[in-house]
Amino acid sequence: WGPPDVSFVLHTARPHDSNKDVVMAEVAPGQGETLASGTRGTPWRLEMNKSTGKVETLAFANFSHALMVPTTSGGRGLVEVPVDYTKQPLSHDAEFRDKVGKQMLAVGVAIEDHFGKEPQDIEGGLVTGSGKDMGMVVSQTRPQL
Repeated sequence: WGPPDVSFVLHTARPHDSNKDVVMAEVAPGQGETLASGTRGTPWRLEMNKSTGKVETLAFANFSHALMVPTTSGGRGLVEVPVDYTKQPLSHDAEFRDKVGKQMLAVGVAIEDHFGKEPQDIEGGLVTGSGKDMGMVVSQTRPQL
C-alpha cells in the first residue's frame, strides 16, 4: 500500500446533536491537510447507524484540488493536484461507498470501545488500491468534545 488516496475524520457520536448511535465521517481526496487546511470544498459526508449498520450519504465531495504525496522526488512534501471525480469510487460507486462506511463504522466502534465507550474523533486515511480493495490507516484518536 502507498500513501492514502483519501483522508477522513470520524466522529463516533454525531457532532451537532451528540447522538451516540450515529458515527459521522468526513472524507476528502488526498492527504489530511486537504480537510484540515481550510481548502475550499466540501468533503464526502457519511453517517453510519451503530444499531442497524445502515450507511447514508449526506454530501458528495467537491474539492477542485487535493494535496497529495508526489510520485516523484522520493515522495517528499505535498503537491496540489486537480481532483478527477470520475476516478473517485466514493463519488460514483454506491456499493464501494457502503463498504467504506461499514469499515469506518467497525473501526470507529472498536476504537470507541477500547476507550471505555467514550466518543472519539478519529483521523486517518484510505488507500483504495486497485479495484475494490482498500486499506485503512488510523493516524490518531482523541476524545470527542
